[in-house]
Amino acid sequence: MYQMMKAFFFLLCFCGPVFAQSQPLVLNTSYSAPITSPDKTGFLDLLYAELFGRLGIDFEIQALPAERCLQNANAGIDGGDVCRIADLVNVYTNLVRSTEPVMQYNHTVFSKTKKFEVKGPESLLPFNVGIVTGWKIVERNTKDASSRFTVDSADQLFRMLDEDRIDIAVIEQMIGLETISRLGIKGVRVLSPPLLSGDWYLYLHKKHADLIPKVDNEIRKMKKDGSYDRIWNQVRQRYSKSVLQ
Repeated sequence: MYQMMKAFFFLLCFCGPVFAQSQPLVLNTSYSAPITSPDKTGFLDLLYAELFGRLGIDFEIQALPAERCLQNANAGIDGGDVCRIADLVNVYTNLVRSTEPVMQYNHTVFSKTKKFEVKGPESLLPFNVGIVTGWKIVERNTKDASSRFTVDSADQLFRMLDEDRIDIAVIEQMIGLETISRLGIKGVRVLSPPLLSGDWYLYLHKKHADLIPKVDNEIRKMKKDGSYDRIWNQVRQRYSKSVLQ
């Protein structure tokens, strides 16, 4: 019995930490292709594979609904979120973000039946608007619309648009174009200019805060040495010009 207890104590003291360190950094995503993809060929799949490979950090990306991505990351259940707008640390106080953007976004208005120039959130007021829940900046800028419907995915959003259950859909342009193409939906137009444009940043739970300076430094290196553009161009080549503008 003594030998068994001694062996258990050894495993607890020495093997336990090794096991903990071997766990991958889990990053949540609510995005679809071409940003992240189940086959790991999305832009951020490839970017983070290069980035964390250089840093010697094992990671994985898991797909969750957008709101749960943030809740789990903020609670420390998961390690972080692949990309979000800059100001979420004001609400999700257990999260820290990179200071170097990981990519840019263009949240765009899509419609089958409406055609107008997009001039900020006020131009959406008369319409029935559909959005994906959990995309915070889109939620804030569509809250005063005549009516607003929220769904869990881009596929659900564009099926609603195709069935004329909403007048317009607001979503990131690349995701919208890819979804329309993949689902074979016809007659949807992209209204211009984009409703919202800006930068997305990597978010991590505060227990991983020590990684942020390393991540920032490596992203800057990748942008300087051309590997960032190489990965982006690699993703672009996988989609037709009609999908990625």
